[in-house]
Amino acid sequence: MNFDAYCDWRKLLLRFALGIAILLHVDGLYAESVQKPVVYFGGFAFAGNANEAPVRYPIASALNIATDDGTPLFGRKIREFFQTSSNQLTKVDLEFGVARKEETSLVLALAMTEEQVLKEKIGDFHKLVIELGFELLVLDYRGMEVVLSQPIFIESIDAAKVPFSDERISERIQKMMVEPDSQLFKSLTGKLDHIQVRGKNQGTLQVKSVSIGEKALPFLPEKYQKKGTNTYTRLVAQEFGALLSSQAGVSLLPFAKDAANTKMALVFSDASVLQFAIPAPTFAIDLGVKGFKKVLDKSTPAEALWLYGAYLDLKIYEPEFQKVYFETPIKFGVSKIVPKSQKEVDEFPVVSESLKGAFLEAINQICKDKNTQTKVITKCKL
Repeated sequence: MNFDAYCDWRKLLLRFALGIAILLHVDGLYAESVQKPVVYFGGFAFAGNANEAPVRYPIASALNIATDDGTPLFGRKIREFFQTSSNQLTKVDLEFGVARKEETSLVLALAMTEEQVLKEKIGDFHKLVIELGFELLVLDYRGMEVVLSQPIFIESIDAAKVPFSDERISERIQKMMVEPDSQLFKSLTGKLDHIQVRGKNQGTLQVKSVSIGEKALPFLPEKYQKKGTNTYTRLVAQEFGALLSSQAGVSLLPFAKDAANTKMALVFSDASVLQFAIPAPTFAIDLGVKGFKKVLDKSTPAEALWLYGAYLDLKIYEPEFQKVYFETPIKFGVSKIVPKSQKEVDEFPVVSESLKGAFLEAINQICKDKNTQTKVITKCKL
C-alpha cells in the first residue's frame, strides 16, 4: 500500500469511527429524553360511595380487614403483587410511597366494581356462581380524572350436593382475588405491559349504553329480575369490555350507568372517598342483548339435546358527530344435553356461555373489519 492510499484509508476509518460515536451519542441523548412517566401506586379501592361498599360488596368488604402491618388485606396483597411484578411494567416507572403532586399527579389503582353471588338449587344439586369485576386504573390526581382503564372480569361456577355456606363462599372469593395464582393476579399479569399514560392523540373507547331485551329476562336469575336489569347491565358491560380489552389490546373508559353520571367514586383503604371524572370517549359502543332462545334439536328416550342462542346488537360510533363505523347483529349458539330424568335445568350459565360466544364473535368481526380496525381500534391501541 503506497503512502497516499494509506492516508485515504486512515481518513475513511476516522470518519467511520466518528460517525459511530455521533450515532451512539445521539441515541444516548434520545434514550435520556424519552423517560418513562412516573406513576405512584395508589392501592386498592371499592367503586362507589362509602356507604355503598357494604351493600355492593358485602363479602369482599368483610374480608378486607387489617393485617398484621395495619394494611387491609386486599390493599396489602395488591401492593405486594405490583412490587414483585414492577419489572414487567415497560411503559411507566411505578413508585411506592407518598405521591407528591409537584413530582407527579399520576396514580395506579385497582378498583373493585362488581360482586355478584348467585345461589340456586337445581334438582339434587346446589349451584354457586360468583362474578367479580375490577378496573385497573391510571388516575390523574391533579385534574381528578381517569387517564386509563382496563376492565377485568373473573367468574367461578361450582355445584355441590350440600348448600354453600357463607364461610365457604368467602374463602372462594378470597382465593379468586388474592391467593397465589389467583384469577385476578393472572388477569393483572396479562395487563402489566399495557399500563401507560394515554398520549394526546390516543383515542378512547367506552361501552356507552347497554339494553336488555324482554326476550332475555326469562333466562335471568330471580336476583337480577327483582332488582330490575341495572345489575345485569353492569355485568354485561364489564364482561364485554374485559374481552374487548384483552382480545383487541385497547383500553376502555369505565362504564357509566347514565349520561348524567360521568364520575367514578372510589373508596380507598384509608377510608378516603375521591371522585374522578370519566372523560367523554372518542368512540362509543352500544350493546343490545336482544334476547335468548332455546330450541329442541334432538330427543331420545334417555336425553334431549337443546340449542341455546344469544342475540346481540352492537354499534361502534363517534358520539360527537354520530358517525357509525361498525353496526351489525350477532348471534351465537351452544348446545346442552339434558337427561330426561332431570326435571330442572339451570339455564343461566348456558345462556351466559352463548352470550360470551356472541361477544367473542362480535370482537372477531370488529378486528377483521378494515374500516373499524384502522379508524377506531388502531387509534385506541395500548
